[in-house]
This record gives sequence, structure tokens and C-alpha cells, in this order.
Amino acid sequence: MINNPIVNDFLEGIVDADDLKNVKLIIQALIDGIETDEAIHEKTDIKLNTVRKLLYKLHDASIATYKRNKDPETQWFTYTWKFDKEEYVEKITEFYTERLNKRQEALDNLENNLYFVCCMDQEHFKGDYTESSEYEFYCPVCDYELEPYDAKKEKSLLKRRITIDKKNFKKFEDAINKQ
Repeated sequence: MINNPIVNDFLEGIVDADDLKNVKLIIQALIDGIETDEAIHEKTDIKLNTVRKLLYKLHDASIATYKRNKDPETQWFTYTWKFDKEEYVEKITEFYTERLNKRQEALDNLENNLYFVCCMDQEHFKGDYTESSEYEFYCPVCDYELEPYDAKKEKSLLKRRITIDKKNFKKFEDAINKQ
């Protein structure tokens, strides 16, 4: 449920790549029923400030919630954290669906349209037939002719990414259903 490339990509949208390992440890601790930042710190050996920072990021993403209680003796606040599995699954499903749709749309676009690129430097210009005809099939950057774009590699890469994403999401669903 946590160790999956789609989950990694989703979590990297919440935390920096450097914090990915720590946020996964924190999520696992919450799943295991550890509820306070101090207890998570003790179990994971992650700095307490880092634990708190990442818990708040998970809260901002709506996959962790907290309750604040005041200790009557010390007058200190204690935060009790909970992992929201349903929201987590929903957010990852939305992330996956959106990414899959974008990749499928890009693939469909490549398969159904003819693109042209600058013959001197493909980075200068890439446009579909309509856009290229507006420039009379000359590069708007360097004025060299545009040539048909060979999209085989890009199509192949998109197909491979779509297949891998579907496989990884299936593994994620299977892991969720086992729990």
C-alpha cells in the first residue's frame, strides 16, 4: 500500500523527494496505530521537528487528521494523529486517473495528428499541421523548413508508461483489498 511507484509519485507531490522515505515511515507508523508525534519520532528515529512538519503536510493533503487535547496538569497541547485510509486511497486513485488520462490523451493526440519540427533543431518548434501551416512550414525561430515529426519513440514511451502505470495501480488496488 505504501511501496508502489504510483504512491511514490503521489507522495512526491506532497513532500520533497528527500522526505519521501521519512513520510512513508510516518504513514506506516500511523497505520500501525501510533498516534503522537513523539511516539512516531521514537519508533522511526526521524527528528521530531521533521515528523511534525511531515504530519502537517499529510494533514494539508487531507490524508492525516489530528485532534488537539490540552493536558489539565501541564497545560500543554497534545496532538493525536490518525491516518485517513479512505482519503488516501481516493487521492491516489484521482492522481492515477488524472495521470493516465493525460498520458492517454497525449498518445491519442500523437496517433491522430501529424506534427512538424524544425529541421535544424527540434527544440525550436513542434506543432501540429494547423499550427505549422500558419508559419508556412518554416520554423518561427530560425526560418528553416519544418519536417514531419517521427513520433514512434514518443508513442512507444507513452504506451510503456501507460502499461506500467496500469500494472502498478493494479498492485496498489490488490494491496488495499488485502487489508
